[in-house]
Amino acid sequence: MCDMCNGMTSKQVEAQTAQRIRDYGREIIYVEGDECYEPYAYTVGLSKIGHPEFLVRGLDVEDSLQMLNGFSASVLENHEHFAHAHISCWKDGRLLVFSGISTGIRLQVPFAYRRYGESVRVLEILFAGDDFPLGALQANQN
Repeated sequence: MCDMCNGMTSKQVEAQTAQRIRDYGREIIYVEGDECYEPYAYTVGLSKIGHPEFLVRGLDVEDSLQMLNGFSASVLENHEHFAHAHISCWKDGRLLVFSGISTGIRLQVPFAYRRYGESVRVLEILFAGDDFPLGALQANQN
C-alpha cells in the first residue's frame, strides 16, 4: 500500500523521496495494479544526473525493485548510459528492450515529473516477444 494511503502527508512523502535520492541517488515508486491496470514501477532521481528515468510494467514489487535497482545502480555507480533501443537481458534470459517514451510522461511518472518538470525523460523497459515484437529486433539488426 502507498505511503499516503498509510497516512503520510504529501509533504512527508516528498521529504522521504528527497532523502532517498540524497542517500541512494534514486527512489523507486511502485504502483499496485487493479482490475483495469497492471502494476508498474519507475525511478525518480536519475534525471538529476541527466539520465532518463526507468519504467517497467507488469512485474510484482520484488521483481520491479530488483530490475530498477539493478539498472539504476549501473547508471549511478558504473556510469553506464541507457538509451532508446538499448537491449539487455533479464534474470530468466528474456531479452529486454528500452524504449523512449515521448508522450504522457506527466501521467506515467508523476512523482518524477513533479520534481523535474519538462526535463524528465523516460525509458520504458519492455520484454522482447511479450511487450515488443521480436521481428522488430531482427529488422534492426539487418
